[in-house]
Amino acid sequence: MKVLEVKNAVKSFKNKKVLKGINFSMNENEILGFLGRNGAGKSTLMKLTCGLLNLDDGDILVMGESIKNNRVKVLENLGVSIENPALYNNLTGRENLKLMANWRKVDKKRLSEMEEYSRLEHNLDRIVSNYSMGMKMRLMMAMVLMAKPKVLLLDEVFNGLDPDGVIELRDELINLRNNGSSILLSSHQLSEVEKISDRIVFIEKGEVVFDGKIDQRVGNENIYRIKTMDNQKIKQALKINIELKDSDKINRENYVEFKANEKNLAPILEQISKISPILDIEKDYVTLEEIYRRIIKN
Repeated sequence: MKVLEVKNAVKSFKNKKVLKGINFSMNENEILGFLGRNGAGKSTLMKLTCGLLNLDDGDILVMGESIKNNRVKVLENLGVSIENPALYNNLTGRENLKLMANWRKVDKKRLSEMEEYSRLEHNLDRIVSNYSMGMKMRLMMAMVLMAKPKVLLLDEVFNGLDPDGVIELRDELINLRNNGSSILLSSHQLSEVEKISDRIVFIEKGEVVFDGKIDQRVGNENIYRIKTMDNQKIKQALKINIELKDSDKINRENYVEFKANEKNLAPILEQISKISPILDIEKDYVTLEEIYRRIIKN
């Protein structure tokens, strides 16, 4: 089931077109990593999805409902945190939760459940301006989940968290996905997105440039590092191979590094062994950061 469908979404500010007809969707029980450079249009798309901005053209559907035609119904199915936790810093944590409960029209039982979910305990009666970023994030997540939304829009939620906070939030997002939530996750922390995302959407200059699983972008390529009796000859030999052109380099401890997939690895190693004996070989995987570099470069 498609819980989020972005259909030819167009948005301009003055004479600048920020979104140029974007199309993508998010499946049920999926964490979708939503990536791109600053200014690519990520936050704009999220604001359009929850009705903070209006589309110039196209449509966005949440649980089959159009943001243009049924904004109220869309918001009932959304939990949103965009750019920064939307908290009232001059109020206590408990007061923030009560405001959200009133707006979402949930009962006292649900409010009590979210107070417990936040794990802030006595800190709920402290002014939010005195909270650490980790405490603010726990309060924000309790507010986002107040009305049991089907779809979560989370923008830069890892910002400002210490390592313990990052691990805690990462585990919580996976738990939410496993229990039926679908999450559109935008973050510049690529390593965290890589760890928990089921699929990735990259946008660049207002257009989708990649939509798929991480390994789909690079054809299941891996990074291999080899050490031979004569690395210089090997380096020259690898330059002859068209598939590896410009991808080899001398790495640490005089290893030669190159990219290959399972199909072309055997003939490459055979070619290398004819030139010089292979002393060692290591295998690594292409990271999300590497994919990001390729997409932006292209």
